[in-house]
Amino acid sequence: MADQGHEADALELTEDARKTGAVPPVGELGRPATRAEEIAAALEDEIVKGELPPGQRLDEQLLGKRFSVSRTPVREALRLLAASGLVTIEPRLGAIVARPTVSEIFDLFELVGELEAVAARLACERMGDHHRAQITRTHDACRAAGRQGDADTYIARNDAFHAAIHTASENRALRDQIALLNKRLAPYRRFITFRPERKHAAEQEHEILAQALLAGDADAAARAMKEHVQMLADDAFVLARSLRL
Repeated sequence: MADQGHEADALELTEDARKTGAVPPVGELGRPATRAEEIAAALEDEIVKGELPPGQRLDEQLLGKRFSVSRTPVREALRLLAASGLVTIEPRLGAIVARPTVSEIFDLFELVGELEAVAARLACERMGDHHRAQITRTHDACRAAGRQGDADTYIARNDAFHAAIHTASENRALRDQIALLNKRLAPYRRFITFRPERKHAAEQEHEILAQALLAGDADAAARAMKEHVQMLADDAFVLARSLRL
């Protein structure tokens, strides 16, 4: 089990490096990424970070110039992003960054909350010493980042804490589904998570969650995780007013 945990962490480090540009993205089955996949990965990163906001039109010609490619790989990249739900293809408008309704955002938060709760429950049942140490480290790092006031650092460490729980669940399919949903919610989570009042509440929720996880209380951990994610969904009302969804 410990070897599996180390292998999963190695895969996560590779993924983190891909997102930061340290290594090139890889395609299916570990083959080198196509140019379309590289473009999709770059655009995905910008969407997740909120640099390409919801509703932003993605012009094929401008993207072709930016990436020094023909329109063919750009179109394929946009199709890949559409398949993941990050982009929508609309008649006469072309590709735009997905702009879900408030109802759709609630639905996504509800679903990811259920899946995160399952991950927390499984983590309690399956975690080894290595997972336990990783959850403790990432929780401490997230708490420290909350005191520093840097939004990007806090969000990254918040994500690392949740990722440690997902890893401890020892369920790759579950982790993949949560990651996909979180990509779709990322622009909204970034807005909500670092509001001062929300950040303080999140720190308290994390504390309850971490205590339940480390105590091995599966029911309490699942409940704490679900309530934590639901609180984010409740703040979507503030988000809706801000973005006029």
